[in-house]
Amino acid sequence: MWEMIKQEFKNIYHNKILLISTLVICIIPFLYSIFFLKSVWDPYGNTQDLPVAVVNKDDPVVYQGRKMDVGDQTIKNLKTNHALKWEFVSAKKAQEGLKDRKYYTVVTIPKDFSKNAATVMDKHPKTMKLKYETNDSLNMIGEVISQMGMQKLNTKIRASVTNAYASAMFKELHVVGKGMSKAANGAKQLDTGIVTLNNGVNQYVAGVSQVNNGVQEMRVKVAPLTAGAAQLASGSQTLANGIRQYTGGVSMLGAGVSQLMANSGSLNGGAGQLRSGLEILDSKGVDLRNGGAQLANGADTLATGISGGASQLATGVSGGANKLATGVSGGSTKLANGANEINNQVNSSLSGIDTAGIMGTLDQADQMKKNIVQLSAALGEAKTSLTAASAAAGKLQNASGAISGAQGELGKLNGVAGNDAKIAATAASLAGSTSDDKIKGQLQEIAGMAKSNAETIQGMSGTLSQLNNLNDSLKDLQTQLGSLNHMSGTIDQATTVMNQANQLLGQLDGYKGTIAGLPNQIKALQEGTAKLAAGANQLSSQATAGANQLSSQATAGANQLSSQATAGANKFRSGAQTAQTGINQYTAGVHTATIGANQLASGINQYTAGVGQLGNGISQLNANSGQLNSGAMQLAGALDQLNNQIPTLVAGVNQLAAGTQQLQDNSPALISGIARLNAGAGQLASSLGHGAKTINGIKPTARTAKMFAEPTQLQHKNYSYVPNYGHALAPYVLSVALYVGMLVFNFVYPIRRIAAPGKSATAWWGSKVVIGSTVAAAMAIVEDGIMMACGLHIDHVPSFFLTTICFGLASMAIVMFLSMTFDNPGRFLAMVLLMLQLGGSGGTFPMEVTMKFYNVIHWFLPMTYSIQGLRQSISSGLGEHYAMFCNAVLLGIAVVFFLLLWASMIGIRSHTFNLFPRLDKDQKFLDKMENDGGIQSDRDKK
Repeated sequence: MWEMIKQEFKNIYHNKILLISTLVICIIPFLYSIFFLKSVWDPYGNTQDLPVAVVNKDDPVVYQGRKMDVGDQTIKNLKTNHALKWEFVSAKKAQEGLKDRKYYTVVTIPKDFSKNAATVMDKHPKTMKLKYETNDSLNMIGEVISQMGMQKLNTKIRASVTNAYASAMFKELHVVGKGMSKAANGAKQLDTGIVTLNNGVNQYVAGVSQVNNGVQEMRVKVAPLTAGAAQLASGSQTLANGIRQYTGGVSMLGAGVSQLMANSGSLNGGAGQLRSGLEILDSKGVDLRNGGAQLANGADTLATGISGGASQLATGVSGGANKLATGVSGGSTKLANGANEINNQVNSSLSGIDTAGIMGTLDQADQMKKNIVQLSAALGEAKTSLTAASAAAGKLQNASGAISGAQGELGKLNGVAGNDAKIAATAASLAGSTSDDKIKGQLQEIAGMAKSNAETIQGMSGTLSQLNNLNDSLKDLQTQLGSLNHMSGTIDQATTVMNQANQLLGQLDGYKGTIAGLPNQIKALQEGTAKLAAGANQLSSQATAGANQLSSQATAGANQLSSQATAGANKFRSGAQTAQTGINQYTAGVHTATIGANQLASGINQYTAGVGQLGNGISQLNANSGQLNSGAMQLAGALDQLNNQIPTLVAGVNQLAAGTQQLQDNSPALISGIARLNAGAGQLASSLGHGAKTINGIKPTARTAKMFAEPTQLQHKNYSYVPNYGHALAPYVLSVALYVGMLVFNFVYPIRRIAAPGKSATAWWGSKVVIGSTVAAAMAIVEDGIMMACGLHIDHVPSFFLTTICFGLASMAIVMFLSMTFDNPGRFLAMVLLMLQLGGSGGTFPMEVTMKFYNVIHWFLPMTYSIQGLRQSISSGLGEHYAMFCNAVLLGIAVVFFLLLWASMIGIRSHTFNLFPRLDKDQKFLDKMENDGGIQSDRDKK
């Protein structure tokens, strides 16, 4: 065994790669521990660098006469608080910082923070809500730190608000003390007042005695009242009967006067209607006179305009028509002659084609183009004449509109005639119903003038008929002028033919350059000139006939229109002047009748006013008679009621006498109660004075208010002390680092290689156990020593080294057993065991807050005992005996798994359970032998 152990170390020494790997593996646990622990060495000691945004939206309020600004006070306190990195920003910047991962937490003091604090004495007080928002995804531990800071901040705010409450309460308590002093003084005054009350009660008792004597005397004197009341009731009935007879006579007189008033109203109404009707006629007379004047002026203007317009129309139409006929006839003749000449020349050219003759013909075609241009100009002048005729038709349209307006005015006069007829009938009716000769004569005069006006207006109906005939003649002339528009269409067609001919002649100019090919186009030229001649002849005949017809019709229609329009306008003017004269006479008569109607209405109004005054007097008498009658009845009824109530009065007087007697009997008890009240008032004054003295003796200070706000204070005593988070995690991290180191060693080192072939399995086992134990102890010592040098404080250094060595041996035994027995699958199982120990060993959180599965496997994991032992070694608190127990368990695990390793290696050598007969290829480069590590050669020897 010793020879194989020596050979194992020799192989390591001579294999530089293996030697370096082993040495590096020994410092892996330290590297793992130092990098991890230093990163979280004291996170809670550096919370002053954790950025937290603070937004103050609070509005100060007034509470108990003092300004309460909890938000501002909180900001002042935070500026001196370095537990966190408080940054005071706006709400917008705070949200942007939270979004941009600048802040871990945003604290918001709401707008109603101080307002809710002031509701403590309200019926429904409101809770002060300090809001904070965290970004847990940025870092969960940062959120926990922020939450702890918020809890402390909330505690301070609560203390500050409670302090304010206490100060306000003490202030009010002082006010209560003053109030109790005033109450004590008031109680003394009450005592004095009760003495005065006692004197007053004595006077009251004496007065009650006097009242009782008077009531007893009144009871005796009301007895004869019954007989006198009966006599008074009988006399009141006689008075009521006489008053009823008087009111009956007044009612009869009122009926006669009412009938007189009714007839007076009808008379007054008729006079008012007459006056209103005449006033309306008089007011409309001005409009009627103005309308007659306007009608006469309009008739003059219409006659002048119609006469001049008709003459201009006749002259313009006649001249334009003659000019059109002359131009159309001459132009169409020239066009027909030119077209026939072209046709003859083209036909003659067929007998023999001569270039000079053709060119001459083309020159004649140019002359024809000039003739066509002249004809087109003549057609343009004809169309201009038609336009002038259309303008004249427009003037006729205006004249027709003026005549229609005159017809409308005459139609209005017909309405006036109807109104005059109604007025005449009304005036005649009123004249027949009145007896006043003066008024009757005026009404008859009004009726005569209204009838005369109506007849005058009706006489103008003949003029209206003449205007209708004139308007019909104008419409016929407009119809004839409308036919000229059809001639405009014919002229447009002629212009189109001229343009086509001009285009054909223009095309002849292009033939001058193509004379050589003329024979091939002669037939087409003949057809074109033939069409041109036929069209020109047809146009000449149509244009001449149309122009002659237009000239004759236009001249005759214009002359007829002129004579008829002039005659009708003169008749209309004469009728309008006659109507104006009649209207002036009518309006003067209406005005005179209106003056008489006003005088009649005034006299009738005076008559009806006198009748009305008489009626009002009778009505007042009649109305007062009812009240007089009612008063008499009420008097009789009241006296009857009085007679009936006399027995009740007598009974009441008797009851009053009994009551006053009872008051007199109870007076001694009242005097006794006043005496007891006086004694109680004295005791109240004494007690209030003592209470006020006690309350005023309380002298609260700021320390008293602070005691109310913070009545308790925490006193913390460390049973065991852990300096920082790094010391708290050290047992867990050191244990994990050692286990990882064992895994790496069993991955890298060729544990299945046999250093000296031919040796026993026990020797092979001994060499591996010695190497593994040496490496495990070296890892533990290196890790512990360097970590202590880097600042890890240890309370029990020997126990610290012993625990890490024991855990290193236990971890090496487990990993080596799995790797030797199962090779790479065994190493995988070792990694699975590491995962289970990470969650179930209780290295970070208490097992009480960990899920049940890890609590079940907790005590079966080697790292559990390593962590417990290292905690005792680093910070004490668990007991040294507990650390020894943990070390013993770890050593026991190491011994058990080393023995299992020995059994496994024996089985491998004896082929009992050679599950993996070949060595790992990744370790073969470390073996100097060419076989499988001596296993196969050792088998061959056997």
